[in-house]
Amino acid sequence: MRKGSRRVSLFDIFPETINEQDVTLSEAACEQGVGVPGDTVISLPEAQPADGAAGIISTVTDARKQNVPSVQTVCETETRAALCSLRNLSRILFFISILLSVGAVSLSICLILQYFYHPVIQKACPDYVEICSSSLNCSLAQGANLCPPGRQPSNGTLAIDYKNPVLLLTSRSVLQLYGARAGRYYTVCHQGWKPSHGWTVCRELGFNSHTMSSPVLLSAMSPIVLEAFAIVNKTDGTPNNLETFMSPVDICPTQEGVSLQCTDCGQASVDIPRIVGGTDSSLGKWPWQVSLRWDGRHMCGGSIISSQWVMSAAHCFVLNGFLTVSRWKIHAGSISLSTGIAYSVRNIYYNGLYSLETNDYDVALLKTTVPMSFSDTTRPVCLPRAYQQFQVTANCWIIGWGHVSEGGQLSPVLQEAKVQLISSQICNHSSNYAGQISPRMLCAGYPDGRADSCQGDSGGPLVCQEGGLWWQVGIVSWGEGCGRPNRPGVYTNLTEVLDWVYHRLQMDSEAT
Repeated sequence: MRKGSRRVSLFDIFPETINEQDVTLSEAACEQGVGVPGDTVISLPEAQPADGAAGIISTVTDARKQNVPSVQTVCETETRAALCSLRNLSRILFFISILLSVGAVSLSICLILQYFYHPVIQKACPDYVEICSSSLNCSLAQGANLCPPGRQPSNGTLAIDYKNPVLLLTSRSVLQLYGARAGRYYTVCHQGWKPSHGWTVCRELGFNSHTMSSPVLLSAMSPIVLEAFAIVNKTDGTPNNLETFMSPVDICPTQEGVSLQCTDCGQASVDIPRIVGGTDSSLGKWPWQVSLRWDGRHMCGGSIISSQWVMSAAHCFVLNGFLTVSRWKIHAGSISLSTGIAYSVRNIYYNGLYSLETNDYDVALLKTTVPMSFSDTTRPVCLPRAYQQFQVTANCWIIGWGHVSEGGQLSPVLQEAKVQLISSQICNHSSNYAGQISPRMLCAGYPDGRADSCQGDSGGPLVCQEGGLWWQVGIVSWGEGCGRPNRPGVYTNLTEVLDWVYHRLQMDSEAT
């Protein structure tokens, strides 16, 4: 045995191949100094010596001087056999360990490539190649296709029967409140409405910075607006419970409801007359567009929805370490990647149902440490209203600093491109995405692929104009390649995740 080894019975090592009596005899003989002439016996002590010695070394005396040739034979034979078997076993175990290690590494690489390197989520990664130019080993990240999942806790999910206490319907923002006892929504009549009531309701949506309300004629509204009505109770103070805030009525006395705006949103300072197929933008056209930067590098786009909240895509953050808020900055008020006002991030939230494999529920919210200063170049976009529908002929645009071509480079200047909305039925056709489009997704682009979003555009807004305002309809999520025929861009369908957005704002006590 080698120096530092512990003396053990050979029966403990080879119980099936060595006779216990022979081994005991051999050990006893060796204890008496009998062994192979000139051999050195090395063993570990039962416990470490106080002086830290590694083991004990003794020299076996010549067995012929002890006049016990039979014991010598036993000690010599059994010891040599055991040592030989031990060496052979060690070689076998070493060889097996090498094979297992090689197999494990090969299997791991195969699983990683099979799971993560999926062509339909090429766009669903931030501009990972930018990070690779520094210290990371990115041999598998070229083209921004490798997206290892984050190990951060999710931000929870909503119960299936969750009902948002406040709904704003259609582009007219008609106010409805939920009555829990009756289990239904009521359209709020304008009679008895006060400006202070608007603050109460908007706080329920997580907004405190701005309210504006006006009467709206209900006779021309959709049937869902006309199902049930409620009138505001007379009160001198501000109610804290929406359930006691109203009383059901058969019909609004003046046939007018309440149109409520909780943010001064959707207004560009420049009239609209390189995203793939896009052109340079102008300052003030898209004042809600922001650049999200990780350690100073542009990774994703985002959109301002209030003075302290920015919306983006969950996949931008669900990467190993990409939820470290201190390393993110939000750059607003500029069309150039080299300028802009930087804001620090306090919190990052993403939908707990987000799936890295399918990119379903691809939505995230970032809260800034301080409110953003609004101006002609920095202001919020409007969130879509419940049941708000946009036609395929709507004036819709995508914006971003992403790659100007598949496999290309980031654009230093904000790009813009007009796109067409595509029905989910067409987008899910076998010639397109063959059933991969969920209700939380929508498609936009052209059959010939002339305009599309690409890597680096992730998280940015798809906006459509209606009623003189710009509404965010989608979030850049994923797609197969960039600008490919029959492979339009896929976006998070914002109307389908509004409950989560508002609930997240409501849960934050300092939402503005």
